[in-house]
Amino acid sequence: MEKILIIDDDSDFIQMLTMKFHLDGYEVLSATSGWEGIKLAYETHPDIILVDIMMPETDGFDTCHHLRRITNTPILILTARSAESDIVRGLTQGADDFLSKPFSHKVLDARVRALLRRATAPQQSPAKANLYSDNVLRIDLESQYLVSLGKKKKLTPTERKILTILLNSNDNSATYQELSMRFWGRYDQSAKNSLAVHVTSLRNKIRTLCDDHEYIQNQWGVGYLFVPRKSLQPE
Repeated sequence: MEKILIIDDDSDFIQMLTMKFHLDGYEVLSATSGWEGIKLAYETHPDIILVDIMMPETDGFDTCHHLRRITNTPILILTARSAESDIVRGLTQGADDFLSKPFSHKVLDARVRALLRRATAPQQSPAKANLYSDNVLRIDLESQYLVSLGKKKKLTPTERKILTILLNSNDNSATYQELSMRFWGRYDQSAKNSLAVHVTSLRNKIRTLCDDHEYIQNQWGVGYLFVPRKSLQPE
C-alpha cells in the first residue's frame, strides 16, 4: 500500500482527500502545518507528498525547500494560487509538479500515479555516464553536485535526471515530449512549462559557477541539447 502525506492547514480539505485516497487503496497521513509535515515525512518515509502553498508560519515554498533537503520523495503542490511566479517558485524550491485548485479527483489521481511511476521505475543499467568533467565544470551525478573552482551546487532530483538523460543519450539531446512523458506521464502545456522551469533552474545553477559557456542549449521546437566545452571535442 503506497503512502501519501498531505500537508495543508485546511482540515476539511485534508478529510475530503483522505476519504478519496483511502477508496483508491492508499495509506494517508496528514499534517496541518509545514513543520509538522516535515517532521512526519522524516519519520514515516511517504511515497509521495502533497503540499499546499498558503499555510501560516512555514508556507508551502519553505516546506518544499526543507523537504527537499531530507528526501527525494516526489512533491506535488496543490494550491489556489496559479500565477506563473508561484509555479516557478514552487518548482525551483524542489516540487516536482503543480496542480491548481479546483481540480477533479481523476486529474489529481493521474498526477499522483505518474509521479509514483517515475519514482519507482527501475533504473536503467548501467548508466553510460555518471560524470562529466572539463577544465572548469564537473558534474557528478552520483553525488548530485555541480562543482567548479571549489564552489558547489546541489542538484534537485529532477535536475539530476534531466542531466542523466542528456548525458546518456547518443547525441546528448532529448525532446520536450520525451522529458515531459518521462517525468509527468503527459505531454501538455502544464508539463512543458514545468520542464522549462526545471531547465531554467539548472542553467542558473551552472551559470553561477561558470558563465562563459552555455552547457544546456535549446533545439528550438524540439528539445534540449547538452553541449560540452570545445576543449573536450576531438580535433
